Amino acid sequence: MIAEERARWDERHRERHVPGEPEPFLLEMLSLLPRGLTLDVAAGSGRNSLVLARAGMKVVALDYSEAGLRTLTHSARPQGLAVWPVVADATSFAFGENRYDLIVNVNFLERELFEPFKTALKPSGILLVDTFMVGQAALGHPREPRFLLGRYELMELLSGLEILRYREGLVTYPNGTKASRASALASRRKR
Repeated sequence: MIAEERARWDERHRERHVPGEPEPFLLEMLSLLPRGLTLDVAAGSGRNSLVLARAGMKVVALDYSEAGLRTLTHSARPQGLAVWPVVADATSFAFGENRYDLIVNVNFLERELFEPFKTALKPSGILLVDTFMVGQAALGHPREPRFLLGRYELMELLSGLEILRYREGLVTYPNGTKASRASALASRRKR
């Protein structure tokens, strides 16, 4: 199963020769994000990693797909950006403790990772989350319930962090497509 899933993601990323557009919520929050060591979880071909690195962050780009990270590397290297691709399964990755100034988690939902995210943040570190909600099933991909947040579920997953920004609902992208999303910016409190 693991090999099949990795092959599926590699195939998906092979079709893209350049990273896509960064997530609008990330762009909206960019000025509020710390410039330090950043972990981009499920980075794919690097659409968000590149924006973060251009903004002065040192980015660890974690993804399951070697093909996706190759695309990222081919984009980042000529620009001299501080991006380190790491091929790994996020569910078994050693996040560590007090390591990251920022963790970015866009379009990837593994509920059991929220506690390791909280531990991996430095005091005052920031967690940015932006992913799909249950209403997405009526709009398109993804439709699998385990990949869709319930109403206010993200708020619960962020318990123990200070919520800086939070919103849920229908989002319209610049190209006119719509998505049901939950988005948050949360900070680990100083001890």
